[in-house]
Amino acid sequence: MKRAVSIAAGVALLPLLPCAGVAGYAFYLMGKRPIDEMYEKRSAQPDFVALKDIPERFVQLIVESEDKTFYSHKGFNVEGIRAAANLNRRVGKIAAGGSTITQQVAKNLYFHFGHSYLRKATELVIALELERKLGKDKILELYLNIIYYGNGVYGIGDAARFYFDREPKDLTFNQMFILAILPVVPTRGNPIQHPEAFERFRNKKVDWFLSPSHEAITQEEAERILARPADCLDPDLRKPDAFTENYPQYITLTNERFGPFRNDAYRNPMERKRV
Repeated sequence: MKRAVSIAAGVALLPLLPCAGVAGYAFYLMGKRPIDEMYEKRSAQPDFVALKDIPERFVQLIVESEDKTFYSHKGFNVEGIRAAANLNRRVGKIAAGGSTITQQVAKNLYFHFGHSYLRKATELVIALELERKLGKDKILELYLNIIYYGNGVYGIGDAARFYFDREPKDLTFNQMFILAILPVVPTRGNPIQHPEAFERFRNKKVDWFLSPSHEAITQEEAERILARPADCLDPDLRKPDAFTENYPQYITLTNERFGPFRNDAYRNPMERKRV
């Protein structure tokens, strides 16, 4: 009788084994590379820009663009995951992941850029721990300092200096808007190499920010942005030079754990699906 009960209990627990395996792998990774230590290491680097030194308006724009529910979720967005799962089911592959800012930080700290359901599940567990250990401000700091801006530039500090030759705190509103949407189109929509493509994308994003579901910019701000045509997206935008003209569209991705990761198949489309 006892044996029958044990067998029944074991069978009942079988569906939980994959979950236990995912959680175990996530905590193994975090044990080898503790979250607190990784934050301290990255924030000590000379190119790191503290959240207090980044304009609040820019932070608002990037959060609205990348993860509107960032300040209310616990690391993941159920609706985003559901929408991504439906899309993946329709196309028969992992085309989207519904990633939050927290999940994107988890990916950068612990994983290669390949797509798999195991990676997504493990990433979610780590995202929950990131929220618990670091909190929103430190997660956002990490995100703003590791996001890719094209031309081999990572992080808001280097991006502000590369594109406009100024510190983040000195950016104009138009420059903040350009940098807030640039991570979606860092290569083929880059404002230096492809100003016409960037202008088209920018105009769509202005409408998106103005829409009733967002209302993240004012009509006056929108008009100031749209007044800048492709041949002068901003008077201080870096001009094309030998470096930008020869920078490859096929890029070497970099993340905190693995460093440069060659992926010749990666080229950002005009509309990125976060995975």
